[in-house]
Amino acid sequence: MSQTGSSVRSQRRSASSLSASSARFDAFALGLSGADNRQPVVIEIGSKLTKVGYAGEFVPRAIVRTELIDGSPVPCYLFESAVSVDEQYHTLVKFLKQIFFRNLLTVAKDRRIVIVESVLEPTRRREMLARALFEALDAPSVLFAPSHLLATFPFATSNALVIDIGFKEAVIIPILEGVTVLNNWEASSLGAERLERRVCELLHKYGKVVQMDGSERQLTEEDDALLLKNRVLEDIVVRFCFATKMERGLRIQAADYCIEGDIPSPPCDVRLPFGNEMLVVPGAIREWTAEVLFEFDDDEKSIPQLILDSVFRSPIDSRRVLLNSLILVGGPTSLKGFYARLREELIRLVKSDHYASKLCNIDSVKFFRLPNTSVELYANWLGGSMFGSLDVLQYRSLSREDWLNQKIVPDWTAKISGGDAAIRDSFRDR
Repeated sequence: MSQTGSSVRSQRRSASSLSASSARFDAFALGLSGADNRQPVVIEIGSKLTKVGYAGEFVPRAIVRTELIDGSPVPCYLFESAVSVDEQYHTLVKFLKQIFFRNLLTVAKDRRIVIVESVLEPTRRREMLARALFEALDAPSVLFAPSHLLATFPFATSNALVIDIGFKEAVIIPILEGVTVLNNWEASSLGAERLERRVCELLHKYGKVVQMDGSERQLTEEDDALLLKNRVLEDIVVRFCFATKMERGLRIQAADYCIEGDIPSPPCDVRLPFGNEMLVVPGAIREWTAEVLFEFDDDEKSIPQLILDSVFRSPIDSRRVLLNSLILVGGPTSLKGFYARLREELIRLVKSDHYASKLCNIDSVKFFRLPNTSVELYANWLGGSMFGSLDVLQYRSLSREDWLNQKIVPDWTAKISGGDAAIRDSFRDR
């Protein structure tokens, strides 16, 4: 393998050997574990939030921010590239200790650990996390499991297209017969961070601040610090924004987000405390923010485009199955109206010239959902909780002894490298 290929492979790998094409898993065919009464710990470290709990439970014990407040007015974020690797490691160790001691009320050396991670997680972070768990916390074993595969477990399906829209990025990967189809993945920087950025842009353009004397003023650059400190942007996105109907959304995009343009009348405004003042959030901002996920841009694909591109490159006999087996994961997917808007956009795009040649015969789009729950927020963790309850966990985990001997977290690329070496050796023997 060339040096360039090795470098790319070392930077971004599949999250686990669970995603190898030779591995197939059925969550209900493996059997529940009863040999060890101490349930494993399940941890999902996201860009914004971290979910922790015990295997066999239906919801996480705690959902905390992925940051460390250690006597400093400014929180320390995990894996922050601006600091050295040693500082990142020490921050991670302190963060994990807080999780085990404050939230889980246990110690790592008494529990097996399941780490739910993205398939695009850099190898450096995986090995740093393994080092912290094995060397600083004395964990007996750790399993790194791919989040997209685990998201299918709560729905008892082996075929699905998992759309994970997180804070930093959106990653879409097909799962066919329990196998993570890595060559058909799609990714984009669309996520909750882009939603907050769009809210900030629209607030500076259309938002107002009501002062103590009742007068109004526009937002200034000095107000940005207060918006970030009090997490006002996040509050607006979570509580007040929604995905409007496709017809209204297309008119809003055609008017280039201009209030004076030919657009439908917006919903009502809302007011939020803003220091000693009040922040007025126009209804147009509430409706327009989610359009960033559906905009058709030459530079970046929208969420519907990412989905259809992944399906477009999948085997012909699986395309209808994938579009009828969509699983949405992540905070932005819980926006009101998101499911209905995404369905409308997909059905419209399927008939477009770009996709009609291979997808025009598909006329339905269906989602996996659990009624009366917010499973989209923790579906990956729930899959890890289910897998952690199985006997197979101990055979798939990386033990502390193996880590201390090799200091490497093996994954599917290690198996490929070993296979390539065997092929080269066979030709050399000839």
